[in-house]
Amino acid sequence: MEREELYRGKTWIAGGVYAGIADYYGLRKGAIQGVFVLGTIMFLVPVFIYIVLRLLIPKRPR
Repeated sequence: MEREELYRGKTWIAGGVYAGIADYYGLRKGAIQGVFVLGTIMFLVPVFIYIVLRLLIPKRPR
C-alpha cells in the first residue's frame, strides 16, 4: 500500500499548510485553522510552528 505524501493544500489561506495537513490526515480544514487561531491567541507558539512547516512542506506538484 502506497502512502500519500504531505503537501501544502491548494488554498491561498495560510499558504495551504493547514489545508495540506487536513487533507493528509483526513480532517476538516476549518478545524485545523480554528485550532491554529485559538493556539495563537493563547500561546503564540503556533506562529513559529507555521513558519517551520511553511518552509518544510513542499507545494503539491501539478
